Amino acid sequence: MGSALLMAVSLITLVVSTRSLAGFPERIGLSVLSFLQRGFDGAGQFVSDTVNSIAELRRLEESHRELLKRVENLGNLERSYADLKRENDRLKEQLGFLSSAKYASVSAKIIARDPENLYSTFVLNKGALHGIVKNQAVVAYQNGIEGLVGRVVEVGRTSCVVAPIYDTSAFVAVKLERSRYDGLAVGAGTSEAPIIIRYIKKRAKDEIQFGDLVVTSGMQSLYPPGISIGRVTKLKDLDYLTSLELEMEPIIDFGRMEYVFIIRNETTELEGQE
Repeated sequence: MGSALLMAVSLITLVVSTRSLAGFPERIGLSVLSFLQRGFDGAGQFVSDTVNSIAELRRLEESHRELLKRVENLGNLERSYADLKRENDRLKEQLGFLSSAKYASVSAKIIARDPENLYSTFVLNKGALHGIVKNQAVVAYQNGIEGLVGRVVEVGRTSCVVAPIYDTSAFVAVKLERSRYDGLAVGAGTSEAPIIIRYIKKRAKDEIQFGDLVVTSGMQSLYPPGISIGRVTKLKDLDYLTSLELEMEPIIDFGRMEYVFIIRNETTELEGQE
């Protein structure tokens, strides 16, 4: 009786244990699959995020290049505007001079320098078609001041050549504006060297001051009277000379000169046509 009971309990225990172990492999498989699925999902998400990040980075780089291009274009526009404004201011200055000038003139722009003459002469964009003839005086307007530039020495159909007052071939009858003494200005061949004024009477020595304004005297038909030329920078009283010798700095800055005015008058036009 006791043996039969023991066998029955053992049988029941064996059945229960067998049934509990029946689903164990499936649970293990499901756990492994779940782990692998989570891993694959994570890897897929990582790849997707990486691809999206790369695409976003490319979009940002493209946007950055576009912004840089726009900034460069804005910078170019700003520089162009500044250049146009300066050009407009210069033209307004020239227009103001043209409307208030005491004599008829033709405005012109410097378009070239003459390399065969050590840049001593320069070319203007006006010629015979515009009524230009040889020996007409040329002036410029800078910082509100009118100054003598030179004279026309050659004339083409649509251009002309001007020899400035510092050229060695230039001789200008001048007058010291304050003391009214006359003299003759002679060029030294370069804009860097002072212009020499000769034949000033020695008795004028005590009346001449540094910075005195020198103007055209009108004693020559080429240049109208009263045009500013320069200012006295030095006085020489040499014993072997019968007159004073002055050095003068031109009132016009030839290095930044762009526009000039060619003075028209009947005398030079008749001479140029002969």
